[in-house]
Amino acid sequence: MATIKDVAVRAGVTIGTVSRVLNNKKWVSDKCRVRVQGAIDDLHYKPQAHARRLRQKHSRICGVIAPHHTAIFRSPFFTNIMEGIEEIAAEKQYRLLLHPLNETARAQLSYRALLGDGSVDGMFVLNAWSTDVSIRELAESNVPFVLINGKITIQEDLPYVGFDNRGGVELAIQHLKGLGHERIAIINGRMTTTNAIERYQAYQELLARHHMDFEQDWVGEGDFEEEGGFRACEKIMKAVRKPTAFLCANDLMAMGAIRALKAQGLMVPENISVVGFDNMEEAGYHKPALTTVAFSAYEMGKVAARKMFQIITEETLEHRATTLQPELIERDSTSQLH
Repeated sequence: MATIKDVAVRAGVTIGTVSRVLNNKKWVSDKCRVRVQGAIDDLHYKPQAHARRLRQKHSRICGVIAPHHTAIFRSPFFTNIMEGIEEIAAEKQYRLLLHPLNETARAQLSYRALLGDGSVDGMFVLNAWSTDVSIRELAESNVPFVLINGKITIQEDLPYVGFDNRGGVELAIQHLKGLGHERIAIINGRMTTTNAIERYQAYQELLARHHMDFEQDWVGEGDFEEEGGFRACEKIMKAVRKPTAFLCANDLMAMGAIRALKAQGLMVPENISVVGFDNMEEAGYHKPALTTVAFSAYEMGKVAARKMFQIITEETLEHRATTLQPELIERDSTSQLH
């Protein structure tokens, strides 16, 4: 009697792909589906009805792969995402199972190891880095998943919810240029993420479009934490030509940069302007209150959860990828260049 493995070998695909064809799941190309069905017919393969019924039972649990736990619980950005997911999950009477993993663990992880026992009906993956090959394996499994705030470059057509990074950078650059700033530094996140890559590319392109200065010494890489922003700002301010403004890839790094500037005797915004990203709640209470590019992490979590439950119930997704739009919140950390 032929097995599902025999079908996969005959069709030249993974077992997960065969399973998706058998269960009439989406994300299998028509060409691949025909090849798998041909192998099934050739081998007279008959899936065990009992096993299929077991697979179709729901655990009413969704997993969340997230950055390591210290980053999650320290960052309002991630807690807001989780609150958005949780709201929709509660409506659907689902629970969440959190898997906090650092980058080293994620690099060594086969996501299938977390999915193989059927303990979750779906998986949210937060902040996937751009070359995560394990996502491809996840895509070939029979478990629904949604990428949040980080997509991969090796496969673009995956379920995803994120932000318009280019639009956010453009709002910030236009704001600073309108205030007379021509020398703008950037403190970016780790360049392993598509968010950091897209924001840096937009920064370079927009400076060139507006005929503004670019210097490599004005580029700093942080870790999306306040201390990372502090260190990156210190490094940038050692440049011979000093910037007159900073664009920071999140509010925590912007707060760290402001602290570093104050330690050097500079006043924000009187001597130098700073723009953040995310509009976390603390941004409005900071001294000075932070001008920032606002994205709703809470809304992103809700959109991702709705998308997940559409996939679980096999509804047609209107959009596989959803990009949320930014707005600029002007506060007290930017001012006209004198």
